[in-house]
Amino acid sequence: MKKKSPGIITLTVLFALALAGTSCNREQAPNKGVANVPPEQSKMIEAKKNAIESSKKIVVAKVNGVEISTYDLINEMNMVAPQYVKPGQTRDPGVDEKVKKEALDRLIYRELAVEEAVRQGMKAAPEKVEDELKKMKADLKTEDAYRGKLAQAGLTEEELKKQIERGLLVEMITEKEIFGKVKVAPTDVEKAYAKGKASYRDASGNPMSFDNARPLIEEELMKAAVARREDEWTAGLKKTARIEITLDHTAGGIHAVR
Repeated sequence: MKKKSPGIITLTVLFALALAGTSCNREQAPNKGVANVPPEQSKMIEAKKNAIESSKKIVVAKVNGVEISTYDLINEMNMVAPQYVKPGQTRDPGVDEKVKKEALDRLIYRELAVEEAVRQGMKAAPEKVEDELKKMKADLKTEDAYRGKLAQAGLTEEELKKQIERGLLVEMITEKEIFGKVKVAPTDVEKAYAKGKASYRDASGNPMSFDNARPLIEEELMKAAVARREDEWTAGLKKTARIEITLDHTAGGIHAVR
C-alpha cells in the first residue's frame, strides 16, 4: 500500500494552494470577481491585489536561481499551519517559526523535484493539465466563481495552469524516485508482527491475527520507508543544488492565516 509522506505535496493540495488567499488581507473577495461591486469592496479588492503583487516581488529564497517569493511562502504556510495550530489559537512565535521553516522546506523540495523531473525529460501532458482545470471549474460551479477565485488568489489562468503542470511533474518524479523504489518485504511484516503482536488489537480490544494486522503493519512500514527514501533522495538533490535563503532578512513579519 502506497502512502504519501508529509513532505510530498499532492496535486489536490497544490490546487488548494493555488486558490488560497494570502494573509496580506483577511477579508475575502466576492466570488463574482471585481466587476459591478460597491466602491468599498472594489477598493478592498484593489488593495488586496496590490498587496499580493507586492508579495510576489519579495524573494525569500532561490533554488538554482529560481526565486521563491513571499507570496509562495505565505500560501504554503497557510497549508502547513493547521498541522500545528487550531483556529483562534493564540499566536506562538515558536510555532510560527516551525510553520515557516516547514513551508520553506516544502517549497524548496518542490522546486528541486520539478527541476529533476525536467532534467529526466518528463513532461506534463497538456490534456492532463486541461482535465485538471476542468475539474476545478466544475467544483466551483460557475465561471464567475472560478474567475473570482483567480482574482482572490492574484493568479492568471496561465499561472494556474503552470502550477497544475508543476504539480503533475512532482507527482511523476516522486512516483518514480520515491514510491517506485520503496518495497516492504513480507519477512519484515512478519518480524514486525512478531515483535509487536500484543499491540495489534481490534476495536473490541481483542488480539488481531496476522492476516488482520498485516494491512496496518504494511502501511506503517511503507510510511517509514517512504520517509527515509524521500530524505535520502532530497539530500542527494541538495548536494548539487544552489540554495540561497534570504528569509531572515525579508520575512520576519510573515504569518499564516489562523
